[in-house]
Amino acid sequence: MKMPQLPSAKSLLPPMSVPAIFRDASVRQRAMKTALTVMLTLALSPLMMATSASSATSPTSGKLDPGVIRMSADKQLYDIAKQKYVLSGKVIVAFQDMVVTGNRAEMEMGASGKPEVANFFDRPTFKRKGDTAEDKVVGDIIKVYLGENRYGAIGNVESFIATVAADPFTIRSDVQEFDNKNKVVSASGNVFVDYQGSKVQSSLANVRMKDDGKAERVIFSGGARLKKQASEISGNKITVMVDSGNLIAENNVKTQVDLQAKAADGPSRVVITSDYQQYDKSSDVMIASGNVKILYGDYVAVGPKATFKLKDNDIDRIFLTGRATITETGRTITADKITITTNPKNFEAVGNVKVNFKNAGTPAAAVKPATGKATPHGGASKNASKPAGKPLQQDDPSDY
Repeated sequence: MKMPQLPSAKSLLPPMSVPAIFRDASVRQRAMKTALTVMLTLALSPLMMATSASSATSPTSGKLDPGVIRMSADKQLYDIAKQKYVLSGKVIVAFQDMVVTGNRAEMEMGASGKPEVANFFDRPTFKRKGDTAEDKVVGDIIKVYLGENRYGAIGNVESFIATVAADPFTIRSDVQEFDNKNKVVSASGNVFVDYQGSKVQSSLANVRMKDDGKAERVIFSGGARLKKQASEISGNKITVMVDSGNLIAENNVKTQVDLQAKAADGPSRVVITSDYQQYDKSSDVMIASGNVKILYGDYVAVGPKATFKLKDNDIDRIFLTGRATITETGRTITADKITITTNPKNFEAVGNVKVNFKNAGTPAAAVKPATGKATPHGGASKNASKPAGKPLQQDDPSDY
């Protein structure tokens, strides 16, 4: 019986000169693909973990722990050359208490292989949840700095901010940035803010936060204009204190108030210009200082300082101190203190009064009857010695 021939030991061994994995092209391709998969898994492990978790849990459910990112999208890929993770189609990215939704996003990876900056395109929507309210930001591009608790929006930005104050802010501008670490919200370029019925326009705006994350003040600069009800104030800089409702305007300040309660034949508007103006809501008093000028019908009053007593959002009385002058048809009066009332339209001058008649010697019929009262020997008012400073606390509304 003939025995079958056995293969030689040499034929059982693979060639030693060329590794077996490279002998076959299909095997070589599979090996390279496996190696690339391992590399991507190691590089993107934080993202892969977050993405796999999103299949079991919605990216928008609950507040996430620091450093955790959840993502979902129709398509996801990693660009090795640019070190970017690209998402497209129904993109949802959640990070801490923030959720961004859109159609396209790119994750920029840091040296550690972890995502550092997320860019969202094609007008995405950003939402941030507080304990009882939610902020919403929409812009052409939204950028989130994942490790810095900072985010911003560029291009036709519209924000609805409800977590920082008792009433929500609406902010529209070209650019906005929200820096939670330094507690500042900044807006620039065609800024418009609506808060508690006050509508403000400016070039720049900054919302300063307190330690508890609530807004302390809003600073408008680069030329600001604030409108509320029947009044409008403009200046190079306007600061609004959020809790108290107090207001400070500085540099080239102009305020105009449309009077609701006025004399039947009296003017309907008061215009005040000065270097500085401050409004105290609790006492309903406004103070203007520095080159004060008041236009009220045929009255033109000037002086270093003026105090306005308001009543029901209307100007009731105006007190000029520190040697003021008022001019009306036919005469100019200078005194230590001048008081103007709006209803009825009248004025009173007290303390070292000097009167200058413009048309002296003209027949009485040609001169319009003058209103107001001058009291040359009435004595100086108790505020006449006060310097024309600007701190509101130095003035006691009861003086007026």
